[in-house]
Amino acid sequence: MKKPVDMFMGESDGIPDAWELLSERLSEDRRSRMMQIVMDRTAYLRLCLQDVHDPHNVGACFRTAEANGIQYCDFVNLYQKFPKTSSTVARGANHWLDISRFKDQKLYLEGLKSRGYKIAAAYPSGSAYELDNLPIDRPLVVLLGNEAVGLDDSWSEHIDYRFSIPMYGMTESYNVSVSAALILYSLTQRCRAQVPSDKFFLTEKSQHYLLNRWMARHSRSLANELDNMRRSRS
Repeated sequence: MKKPVDMFMGESDGIPDAWELLSERLSEDRRSRMMQIVMDRTAYLRLCLQDVHDPHNVGACFRTAEANGIQYCDFVNLYQKFPKTSSTVARGANHWLDISRFKDQKLYLEGLKSRGYKIAAAYPSGSAYELDNLPIDRPLVVLLGNEAVGLDDSWSEHIDYRFSIPMYGMTESYNVSVSAALILYSLTQRCRAQVPSDKFFLTEKSQHYLLNRWMARHSRSLANELDNMRRSRS
C-alpha cells in the first residue's frame, strides 16, 4: 500500500472497536504492557528528520523516539526519496509510531503552527541555546538535518529555537542518530519533571485511539477478523 504524503498521520480514531475486539487474543501480560505503555505516550515532543537518508540512522532515531515515549515522527524530504527504515536497528519501533511524510515544507510548517508547536533545530555552533536550557513551555518539534549538509536554509526564518549540544573533543558534530538520542532523552526527562502531566501525556481519548491503531496495524487480516468477531457477538 502506498504511504500517504503531505498529511499528518495518527490523528484519527482508526477502527473504533479494534482494541476492544482484537485485544482479547493477546496474553494478559501483553495486553497490560500495551495499556501501560500508551499511558506514557506523548505528543508534546515530536521528531522531524529532513532528508536523513541512511536507513540505519533513521531506524536508530525512531528507536530512540519510541523508547522515550514520543509517538509522532515526521519526514520532510525536500530533495531525496523517503528512506526505508532498517528493521535490524529500529527493532520494530516504527510499527508503534505514527510517521508522517511531507514533501511540501510550507504545508508541514502550517500544520505545526496550527497544532501549537515551536520548532527547535540543532546546530553545531552559533546557537542561542544549549540543550539543557532549551525552552519547554510549549510543545516542541526537534528538527534534525541531512547527514552531510545539515538543515536546508529554507528553515531559517521558521525556527524558534536554535540550540547546540555541548562537545569537548576535536570532532565538530555528533552523528544524527546520536544527536537524536542525546536530545530526546534530555528533553523527555525535563518535560516529565517540569511539564504538567495533563499537557505532556496523551489524553485518555487519544490513548484509546492509539490502542485502536496499534491493534489494526498488527493484524494481518484485519477486516475478516473484525467481521467474524462482530458476528459472534451479535
